[in-house]
Amino acid sequence: MKRLTRWFRDLSIERKLSVIATCVVLTVLLPIVCFTFGYEYFAVRRAALQEIQVQADIIRDNTGAALAFRDQTSATEVLDTLRASPGIVHAVLMLPDGSIFAQYNRNGITINLVPAQRQIDQEIITSESIQVSRSVHLKNQAVGSLVVQSSLDALYGRMRLYALFIAFSALVALGFAYALGRYLIANITRPLSRLVRLTQNVTRSEDYTLREVVESQDEIGELSQAFNTMLSHIHDRDVRLNQLAYRDSVTGLTNRHYFKERAEQAVANALNNGTRCGLMFIDLDRFKAVNDTLGHEVGDELLQVVALRLNALLRSSDVVCRIGGDEFAVIFENIHELSGMMTVAQKMVRELAQAVPLRGRDVFIGASIGISVCPENASNMSDLLRCADVAMYQAKSKGRGQVSIYEVAGDQIVSAYADL
Repeated sequence: MKRLTRWFRDLSIERKLSVIATCVVLTVLLPIVCFTFGYEYFAVRRAALQEIQVQADIIRDNTGAALAFRDQTSATEVLDTLRASPGIVHAVLMLPDGSIFAQYNRNGITINLVPAQRQIDQEIITSESIQVSRSVHLKNQAVGSLVVQSSLDALYGRMRLYALFIAFSALVALGFAYALGRYLIANITRPLSRLVRLTQNVTRSEDYTLREVVESQDEIGELSQAFNTMLSHIHDRDVRLNQLAYRDSVTGLTNRHYFKERAEQAVANALNNGTRCGLMFIDLDRFKAVNDTLGHEVGDELLQVVALRLNALLRSSDVVCRIGGDEFAVIFENIHELSGMMTVAQKMVRELAQAVPLRGRDVFIGASIGISVCPENASNMSDLLRCADVAMYQAKSKGRGQVSIYEVAGDQIVSAYADL
């Protein structure tokens, strides 16, 4: 029993429902088949009994005079009329003393007579035959008795055919019920199977934008809708977490964490594809004074303006990040000429030198920018960032509002400056 339970537990839902449906159909069908077969058996046996009773009554009524006058020839002729009834195989006319007066056997078939308890009209049914006994009277005087036997072979043959028909009909009904059940069950399990595959795909790919098609409003449809809602919540949560992980809350730009990952990717692409990438390190001048004098809220508003102005000067493929309090960095990919980066840097310096109107006053700041290029200056992100930082500090040392490109001459680190 435990093994059967374990086997059933490990089946798929579709097969479980198929097994349950089959068991239900068999539970309903078997009693009907048994009842129908039993009813037919007893109905046929009752009909056979009535037939032999009618035959026995006819023989009894026609053999009274033959028994009374000991006319054996007439009695035998009357018994021979039983040949018209194939089911009757043996008949005996007996005198009052119990001796056989005349008898009839079909094709030499003889079935042992079942002794009657009393010499009265009665029927005895055994597994082999039906035996009917009748008292024979003439003018209200007993002149003998009659015993007629009918074989049940024909009954059993008929019941075998009926059993085959019932079995065939039951199998057809069972097959039809199974096919219909499989079709109906598939309509239930198909959405569940898709939901399982969707769960596996989401688990494997971690793509929470996948959704299940809701085809119905039943419990499975509600389950699919709830699963889609759960995926939406997870996706929204991941988006928020991604924003927290990669976005600066003040400026809306990507942050230092994102900058490192993107810069590493840019360096790898440049080295693999034989191209160039560049970093631009931007440090705001006089920001600390503005922040300390006017407050952090004004400082945050100033940073937001700086972010907008920087974005306005860049290509869609360039990435600007806030990597510190007043420090920004820009990643350039697929650089053909260094003069292009220098031109952008000069525009940034001029733009950031313009007045910023904040809360009824004009605020002035500036910017110092350092530039480094891969692979000329470095072949990894850390060294490339260090070179850009060195160039930025050298630009700042020359006076605010300067741009410096990192260069190496011999064993000495030098920088090329662009005075504005």
